[in-house]
Amino acid sequence: MPPAIVGGFGRDLSNWLFPAFLAMILLGFYCIWKFGSPAGNPNPVRALFIAMNAATLSGFNVSPGVGGLNDFGQWTALLLIIGGSLFTMIVGGLAVIRILRLPFTDGHLIRAAFIAQAAVLLIGTSLLWDSDRSPFQALFLAASSFGNCGLYIADVPRPFLIHAVVLPLTILGGLGLPVLMEVYRTIVLRAKLSTHSKSVIVSSAWIYVIGLIFILLLNQAGRGFFTWDEFKSQLPSSSALTVESRTGGMGIIPMSDVTQPARWLMVVLMMIGANSAGTGSGLKATTLVELCRGTRKLLRGETPGRSFAIAFVWLAVYLGLALAAVLLLAYVSGSEPADNILFNALSALSNVGLTASPLLDEKGLFFAYSAIILVGRMSPLMVLWWMADTTSDADLAVG
Repeated sequence: MPPAIVGGFGRDLSNWLFPAFLAMILLGFYCIWKFGSPAGNPNPVRALFIAMNAATLSGFNVSPGVGGLNDFGQWTALLLIIGGSLFTMIVGGLAVIRILRLPFTDGHLIRAAFIAQAAVLLIGTSLLWDSDRSPFQALFLAASSFGNCGLYIADVPRPFLIHAVVLPLTILGGLGLPVLMEVYRTIVLRAKLSTHSKSVIVSSAWIYVIGLIFILLLNQAGRGFFTWDEFKSQLPSSSALTVESRTGGMGIIPMSDVTQPARWLMVVLMMIGANSAGTGSGLKATTLVELCRGTRKLLRGETPGRSFAIAFVWLAVYLGLALAAVLLLAYVSGSEPADNILFNALSALSNVGLTASPLLDEKGLFFAYSAIILVGRMSPLMVLWWMADTTSDADLAVG
């Protein structure tokens, strides 16, 4: 039987997991600061940012970052990434199964989160372990890819591994745990997918196709030529940018290789983000689907329902947070160009981790980014639980 709309073990567990998540970040910060930083360089502000960056699955790359930590510090960062992934999937998933009245219990979802995480670490590590990276580096990359984090140690994988392993893991993490559970149930038991899962899969596919085409064209147009050879050479990088912009954030393609028009499209993709109860963040694709459905109902003179109202409020809250993030970064960034500040602010708010320019090693910037990425991780989960507590007829999860 579907779980209750409100209350129950899952609701109580989620209430405890929010402060536990913050405690995990503080513990990770202390471990990195005291034991994980290189000898003679125990910078507490950088340690706080690295811990927050890993746990919120944001993945901003700074120098020195995770790669500059000792073995203990790197293991701490890995555990923070895994913990952040489990936190997001479990807290978000417990809300989603209530919102959609899915035939999963709280226990089913929690077990599925650990099984999915373990399977990803096992399979991803075995596929990424080669002469270019050690078993630990492969494990770290697998966890980061599925966690939509963007952090990695050692060199970026070869193009084949990027498209065969890294990007598929990023996409799976961004679909959301309830969708993965429903897909498994459909394959094994021939059950039907819910409207939410269908919308997630279809909208994600369309966003990928449209994003790929436009990034490819805008990158080409910015260079002033459209040769067939150049088109083919840009196709893999455009595919990677399309996926990584939706909160993956791994710096596979240098921002210096991306034209300004393509960066503006990436801003839109970063705002959209991934999907509910996944390891990505942002507005979520189902939020846009609900806004479009509700608008059509309004134009037909019908009542759009509570889900549309929540989606509208969430959009307004996100835009308000985006404005606050821009103003905060503008205050601490000095002479940084305005378009770079906007890009970086939305990247931080959606926990993407891409930057238009290198992130400077400055105390004020680290504090500002830490605050933005924490709010960006918590806000969608709070919207999901608001919806779970108040909406009894939704077929799409918002947040």
